[in-house]
Amino acid sequence: MPDPCLTPAPPSPSPVPIPYPNTGMFIQAQKTATKVKFVGKEVVTKKSEISRSMGDEAGVNKGVMSGMNMGKVLFKKGSAKVKIQGQPCVHLTSMSGHNGANANMPAGAQVAPSQTKVIVSP
Repeated sequence: MPDPCLTPAPPSPSPVPIPYPNTGMFIQAQKTATKVKFVGKEVVTKKSEISRSMGDEAGVNKGVMSGMNMGKVLFKKGSAKVKIQGQPCVHLTSMSGHNGANANMPAGAQVAPSQTKVIVSP
């Protein structure tokens, strides 16, 4: 889902809304499970977050609806079957919210596998 941000567009006197891709990198996840590891890496759970999303940097006048860009990525859903340290494990296709899960970027998803050794059931 694109992230519409207000972007300067000279010679226009006012910024124009442009949709940008908005992504987060699992390697930057914080609040991960520390007692369980997949392929030697800490596991991302529903309570994990990525402090800064990428892709909408050019929208310096912020998001059309949210008034922010490059906000954090939060995970809205995890596995209903696999819990890690009491939290649902994030898996391929888990729903996420970008820019703090606000209306500007309400629904994203984990669309690229972060590892291929451990497969987690939704």
